[in-house]
Amino acid sequence: MARTLSTFFPVLARGSPRVRVVIAVAIRRRGGASRDRSDDFPLRQYPSGVMNRRGLPLPHAVAAALLLFGVLLAAPLAAKELAAAQGASIDMPSGFTAGDGDGRTRFSYFDPAGELELDILVHEPQRFSTAGAMAAETLSKLGSRGDTSTFGYAGRDAAISELAFPLNGAARKGYALFIAGKAGEAGYALIAHVDASRFDAYGEYLISCLDGFSIDRAARREPGPVSQFLLPWPPDRTARRTVALPAGPADVAWSAEEAAHELDLAIREYRVLALYAETEDLWIDAWARFYRMVYRESAARLDGLTEAFARSLPLDDPTECARRVLAWVQGFTDTPDDSGIDFVPPLPAAFERRGDCDARAVVMAIVLERLGIDCVLMISREYSHAMVGVGVPGGGQRFTVDGRDYLVAETTAKVGIGMIDAGQADFSKWLGVDVGN
Repeated sequence: MARTLSTFFPVLARGSPRVRVVIAVAIRRRGGASRDRSDDFPLRQYPSGVMNRRGLPLPHAVAAALLLFGVLLAAPLAAKELAAAQGASIDMPSGFTAGDGDGRTRFSYFDPAGELELDILVHEPQRFSTAGAMAAETLSKLGSRGDTSTFGYAGRDAAISELAFPLNGAARKGYALFIAGKAGEAGYALIAHVDASRFDAYGEYLISCLDGFSIDRAARREPGPVSQFLLPWPPDRTARRTVALPAGPADVAWSAEEAAHELDLAIREYRVLALYAETEDLWIDAWARFYRMVYRESAARLDGLTEAFARSLPLDDPTECARRVLAWVQGFTDTPDDSGIDFVPPLPAAFERRGDCDARAVVMAIVLERLGIDCVLMISREYSHAMVGVGVPGGGQRFTVDGRDYLVAETTAKVGIGMIDAGQADFSKWLGVDVGN
């Protein structure tokens, strides 16, 4: 009988600096090598024609998508709640389907092609004193080889391991993430793996799966666990940079390393998104997830800028706050990015005041959400455009998401909040993305 990892897990040593560097280099290589090779799998490609200049999917990647998935599946899972009381969740790539598991202490998911298995084990509080101990027991049960390195994630002890183990007579490879909860919290082990012969092809996909995990609701607004392994959070910002705000220039902490790291994640998630461009319906959640992952990576990185902005805003008048932030992003220059993904990540977009509609929309959403103003991204493949929906009082056109009405905010034309081009006013052609969660 074929076995999944749950066969090994019925219901239910700290890494050296050298090991940490080895694993970090291996993870980064998953992306870097894909820029040089495009002959063995879609995730190894760096597709240049999949997105148009607005960063929206176009039908140029059908071969890549079908090579990866083989079949088209409906009903993407989007973010999956793992522990309602604690708020732990995982935002998987589009189209993952549930495998076996009890839905309480063990979860199992498979990618659309059925090649990647993602298993999540939920351990009782304090069962493991450290993430390293959790990793040691798990890897021993699997008979897995590979290095393990510990790090800090969201104020908790965490570890990441390379995997190499046998399953059903075949060699499997992948990565595992282990997080020891705080007092009273559950611990989590996430195990993502594929056939060893497909490991290089699936590298970024595996990493993206693990990086979609959040230990609690607050963590959904901070970089993911793999991101925090590669660049400790919060980062060491030793430089300062001047940013132009409506009330005048503001001196804000800055890190060039942080900006480069943010761009690396956007490139990785762009390549994951590109695989779905020609799917029948999976592209919808894939597209939304791209922006959720970008938002999650960057939101807290803009807190310093938002705090400087807030000093000149009438915080007791959310509608006026939204108007002023909208006017600020409307003044961005339409400068193209030079990374090949047609998207300017939030740090350079905000500090350099540049970017197209989706870059401006993400920055505006980040700033407003940090001010406590509910908003959503509005994206449209038909109109090749992006805007923001803002949950504030006021007159004008409104867009409904999950029963909530949002005042539209056009980020590229210098028009007032609530105004939309008549040629883009068919709201059935817009998708609402609740990035702030």
